[in-house]
Amino acid sequence: QRRSSRRRKCLDQAGNPRVSVIMAALNAESTIDAALESLLSQSYSNLEIIVVDDGSDDATRDIVREKTADDERVFLLEGGPQEGAAIARNRGLKHSTGRYLTFQDSDDISHPERIERQLATLLTTRAHVVVCNARRETPEGQRVVLNGYRFTRNFVSMLFPRDPVFERIGYMRPLVVGEDAEYYQRLLTVFSDRSERHLFQTLYRARFRSDSLLYSHGSTVVGAQGEVVYEQAPEHREALQRALHDLDDIRSGHRRAYIPFTAETAGIEGKKRSSGIGAAEPQESP
Repeated sequence: QRRSSRRRKCLDQAGNPRVSVIMAALNAESTIDAALESLLSQSYSNLEIIVVDDGSDDATRDIVREKTADDERVFLLEGGPQEGAAIARNRGLKHSTGRYLTFQDSDDISHPERIERQLATLLTTRAHVVVCNARRETPEGQRVVLNGYRFTRNFVSMLFPRDPVFERIGYMRPLVVGEDAEYYQRLLTVFSDRSERHLFQTLYRARFRSDSLLYSHGSTVVGAQGEVVYEQAPEHREALQRALHDLDDIRSGHRRAYIPFTAETAGIEGKKRSSGIGAAEPQESP
């Protein structure tokens, strides 16, 4: 209770700034209601929750529309054709208005104090990004041990300020998998490893499904006791490694860290949908 009181005092002193949560969704009718409820019931309430539908052909959009009618903090951006999580998240970033930004997947659950704890940590340190731990579990709640790890540092949970982070590094690379890891590493490349704060608290529950976007793009073997061995497909692993290799050019000054909102990073129809709610296009930093 004392820690919670200190956190809330810190947030009050900062004016309880708005946090935008970007959620990419594809055929998530069985999970998105619980995912959104975990955000709407956060102890920190000044949220903007932007759900970017990536061309779902189930009831995902209908469920989100019901949420938008019940709570003005929820927004729906309709997308398609299916172009991947990176492009969907970029559209969400484009339309976000919060002073702080973070993500959540449409089949995952946030701890009720996740945003409060991460934001308070960010405000009371010199950090530029705060992440938390996650545990993976089946839809039935059984713990999943992934490649020998019971808990993982969760890149999707990264919470960071619009100024200066987003204005400096921009949008995600349109990778099939690993786009969040590349974005996180690009952030650390620009602001240094010392700018990260890792909360060793399990504030995020990541749903495991072998047919999900991540695990369907590689080799996944599920054992009888919940242990999972996963290896990315070679072509996707190589694409991520090439993107991470580009970080060396950023460190040496031969490449800019900022990735703009373009037809490639926003999808084929991205420019047509770039107008509407949200903040102005950030300018590229030198």
